[in-house]
Amino acid sequence: MSEALFPTRWKKDKPPSIERFMATFSDDYACAEHLARKRWPGGFACPHCGSQKGWRLEARPWLFQCAGKGEKPGCRRQTSVIAGTVMHGTHLPLRTWFIAAYLAATHSNSISALQLQAKIGVGSYKTAWLLLHKLRRAMVDPGRTPLEGEVEVDETSFPYRRRTDPVTGGQGKSTVGKVFVIGAVERRSGRTSGRVRLARIAEDTGTFIKPFVLANTAPECTLHTDANGSYVGIPARRHVPRNLSGRNALPAHVTFERVHRVFSNLKRWALGTFHGFREKHMDAYLNEFVFRWNRRRSFQSAMDRLLGVGQSLPRTTYRDIVGDTSEWRRAHRAQILAMVSPGRLSMAKALARQEGMDLLDALDEIGPRTDVRYIRGKPTRPALPMRRAGEERSTARYRHPPRRPRTEILNGYLPALGRTETVVANDYGITYIGRV
Repeated sequence: MSEALFPTRWKKDKPPSIERFMATFSDDYACAEHLARKRWPGGFACPHCGSQKGWRLEARPWLFQCAGKGEKPGCRRQTSVIAGTVMHGTHLPLRTWFIAAYLAATHSNSISALQLQAKIGVGSYKTAWLLLHKLRRAMVDPGRTPLEGEVEVDETSFPYRRRTDPVTGGQGKSTVGKVFVIGAVERRSGRTSGRVRLARIAEDTGTFIKPFVLANTAPECTLHTDANGSYVGIPARRHVPRNLSGRNALPAHVTFERVHRVFSNLKRWALGTFHGFREKHMDAYLNEFVFRWNRRRSFQSAMDRLLGVGQSLPRTTYRDIVGDTSEWRRAHRAQILAMVSPGRLSMAKALARQEGMDLLDALDEIGPRTDVRYIRGKPTRPALPMRRAGEERSTARYRHPPRRPRTEILNGYLPALGRTETVVANDYGITYIGRV
């Protein structure tokens, strides 16, 4: 296929075709090997003792066993290649994560949870929704550099109406039925745009605008804004205001072409893909748009960022994203009560009726049983079947099995005995066997 047939955005770093991607990452073994190469480019290194010797568990390819020959002899601890990534603690196959990251990185207009559910074949919409939100959390780089040079800054509003809002909505500066968003874009040569930053603000006033500008722009940069007085007095920044209400003034979308192009694409993206943003998770969607804009010509870096390669991300749960909802509290309460022994549960119920307290508080009052030995449960992620003959992949760079003692039978003259004997020479010394 001719290179000219690919879109211009992929001219330097185009993604592989879906057929080639599926063939490259055909199973969890291939995905685990890719993560191992990214995590340890020079070979396995135990994060606990620094040992360079270890081997991968064949039935659980995402786990590596330390050989225990580092700074702490006898370490023998296991290390997961998905620890510290967006997949930390997942129950889904690694290949499912890779396919979801590929679809999220290559779809220009993103992909909704309902579409992703059908693509990756998960049975629950909630699973697909949670997977996408975990990917969105990995899109934000905590060490990203601020915008530099010539920067356009402006605000816009999204129509948003709750059930308690009036039907007509507010006009002008009113916050009724609106969500305010502020954006900043780097100016490049010609009419092109550089990096983007977006954030939700409560009001378009200096109380919320100035912290955004200080956090997302570098000192000594030049700010191009409208005549809003909230931008006046920002330290260490050169300010170039434009009065858009003056005589013969050009429209805002012409004067600030780049930032208004970003706002236009953002609103079309919100309506076309998600049918409008929800206020609770709007920050996550804004971060996704920024991620797509800033990496629209870099597929490989986008994939690594989505999978959390090279990052140190904490484990993210459903509760971390949605908060303590009533549904989560009911499920959590049922899970706790299911783990309590019948005898202790009956005692807690009697105490709760007697004192008029909550059942969980009564369990805390009774305390745990000390005569019960808790046995560690089975791993949540099941072991994979062994690979068939001919499907093995080269893992010699990362697999270091323990070296067995070298044994060699020799016939030699022993000066101490004055005769020729049969001896065994190994790594532990020489052992006498008998006369020849």
